[in-house]
Amino acid sequence: MNILHFAIEDYARIPGTLVREERRAGHNSRLVVLTESARAYGQYDHKLDLPLVGTKNIVRLREWLYGSRDTITNQRRTAPRVWRPRNRVQKLFFNTRDAIWRPMVRSFLHSINWLEYDRLILDGGAGFLRNGRFVREFKAHGGKVACIYYGSDFRTRGRIPAVDELADARFTFEFDHTLLDKNLTFCYYPYQPPDMDLPQPRNNNVLKIGHAPTRRSAKGSDRILQALHRLRRRHAFEIVLIENLPFEQAMRLKAGCDLFIDQIGELGYGVNSLEALSMGIPTVVELKEDFESFLKPHPFLTVHSATLEVDLERWIMDKQARDKAGAYGIKWVNERHAPDKVSARILQKLFDL
Repeated sequence: MNILHFAIEDYARIPGTLVREERRAGHNSRLVVLTESARAYGQYDHKLDLPLVGTKNIVRLREWLYGSRDTITNQRRTAPRVWRPRNRVQKLFFNTRDAIWRPMVRSFLHSINWLEYDRLILDGGAGFLRNGRFVREFKAHGGKVACIYYGSDFRTRGRIPAVDELADARFTFEFDHTLLDKNLTFCYYPYQPPDMDLPQPRNNNVLKIGHAPTRRSAKGSDRILQALHRLRRRHAFEIVLIENLPFEQAMRLKAGCDLFIDQIGELGYGVNSLEALSMGIPTVVELKEDFESFLKPHPFLTVHSATLEVDLERWIMDKQARDKAGAYGIKWVNERHAPDKVSARILQKLFDL
């Protein structure tokens, strides 16, 4: 198959990873991104660099025009969200942006002969324009469309009807999304450890506990750090806060930890957990009962928000449990999150369209 991916950015290296696996399976696959990700993974084939994208000034302008953006939290949504303009000003903004982008996007798509592709995969569920114009054109030419949802795209922004309703297949990498939409096909995140020379094994004289928030509100970071600071009054350990750092530097700091805390809340684990587990680092996360039952057996050292300090103290003191979880973590990530297995499942469904 000829497969064209489009993503706002290379979210957590996942669109780029899917493209790589599709190529390994013998397909012609390419990734187009709207903008470079903050961590600059550089896995894309084409970058659009269109105007009026989320730079700091544009974000401030949008917030001034139609209110602040939704806060990304660590709580599940209780009802699916559908994206629609909140008011006339927001509608005008996106209509204007689509009008400015349309000739630029069309020129680019023609330059890569995009209608010769068989499948269009929209990573994050966003079309090239909010009005879905080019997605409709692709389908009218006989192509098939798939949407893959990653996290906040589905919870906070919500699905974009003009795009989502054109999809022939819809996937998600988040368990809680399936509770909101039973028609989503769940897949494990495709995770491949980065090709880096990272320090292993760890021989720290003092226990190092890592935490790496991208957004503190989404990780429950303030509560985690408060609990750790209280525990340091009774136990000797070092807190390794990995925040706002380049990818390689962040990974090297993480590799030096003896215990890693991903997040608390209702959403389960993220890529941070996979990075730690794949290095044999025991990883702490809060799992809701339904998700934990779905995952079993799993290697996570679980905590509960209501008893966070007590639960963390248990894992700090139990080296045997940490060692067991760290060893199993490597195997578990390879079994559940191997990119070739995840890609094969998605490709099979794309074949069947």
